[in-house]
Amino acid sequence: MNVLKSFFKQKETLLGIAAAVAFQLIFVIVWLTGYDGVYDRTDQFSIGIVNDDQMLGEEIVTQIKDKDLFQITEFEELHEAKQELDERDVNMLIHLPDNMMEQLQNNETVSIDYFINQSAPTLTKQMMETTANTLNSQVNQQVREMMDAQIAENIPPMMAAEAPDEEMAAVTEEIAGQVVDLVQENTQVNPLNATIEKTNNKEGFAITMVPLLIVLASYISAMLISQYLQMTNERLTENHGRFSLFFGRQVINILLAIGISLLTVCLMYLFHIELDYSFMALWGFQAILLFSFLAISQLFVMLFGNPGMIFNIALTATQLVSSGAIVPRELLPSFYYELGNLLPATYGVNSYLSLIYGGGNLGSDLKHLTMIIVVLLGLALAVQILFSVWDRFKAQKSLMNH
Repeated sequence: MNVLKSFFKQKETLLGIAAAVAFQLIFVIVWLTGYDGVYDRTDQFSIGIVNDDQMLGEEIVTQIKDKDLFQITEFEELHEAKQELDERDVNMLIHLPDNMMEQLQNNETVSIDYFINQSAPTLTKQMMETTANTLNSQVNQQVREMMDAQIAENIPPMMAAEAPDEEMAAVTEEIAGQVVDLVQENTQVNPLNATIEKTNNKEGFAITMVPLLIVLASYISAMLISQYLQMTNERLTENHGRFSLFFGRQVINILLAIGISLLTVCLMYLFHIELDYSFMALWGFQAILLFSFLAISQLFVMLFGNPGMIFNIALTATQLVSSGAIVPRELLPSFYYELGNLLPATYGVNSYLSLIYGGGNLGSDLKHLTMIIVVLLGLALAVQILFSVWDRFKAQKSLMNH
């Protein structure tokens, strides 16, 4: 019993229990609120359409828009639309070729092209492929109805015109109409083929997990490093000033970011993760990403000491949800979507999709990560200044009391 009391008298024991409880509460609350109603927000997906057919194509575009299932963006040029798709500004691109009705009337094969960028979260790719097949079925139904209407309108009068007299013409037209109806009811024709083209494609399931794996491992590593560096920092405060410890800590963070990132990259090459960028580019990016995680995780332990790890646990759950590593950001509630714009994991996931599959805008992601790092270091320095002012105030107050 005395041993138990001794354990519970130590703040580290209570802190560990609090962290375990917080971990359960935070992950359940964040994930269930973040992923609630995901399939109700599929209308946030964006589909681009390039229509080269001013007759049948216009009717197909109108039908797609009327369904109001997605955000529709029309493009004049196919190369412009492909660039938007490559940068993930649209989730899928539909190309309607020219003279579709004319080709159908000549019994030629007509294909609608559906371009799906594989440099995207797995759920996005799966949903876009399902959408492409569903839309093509609906378009086929629409075209069949149009063709059936034209046949029903034109064939019976043509047959009646060949009859020798008016009475026979009426009978012939009626019979021809019944035959047309019977044929149409028992014939299912799909006049339009769906050609699904997967851009930036890579084979293998393991590779799809790399963005989530790297971001999660990097943030957990940064969180642990920040926690233990804070413990060391507290032991050294009697021998060193706050600012020398702060800048020394940042040097250690930089060295660790470079060293641990080298290990991460080597492991990726060891497991044959194919990349569209060089070894040095991947190493440099991973170092920047890990340093951004160190910058944000150290801020909370600087402010609150060891209890700051509870905030870092909350950030772990929040970043996994808001980054789009598991569920596409388009399907998230607006709160988590906007929050993701402020957190480094979002740009880490985006960048790893670009590094592995291609596409995206790596330069923009790096710019955002750099801005986040600058802001976080500025906040951390401001914390040190505030604590320094507080230390001076306490020292002066102590002198006055004596």
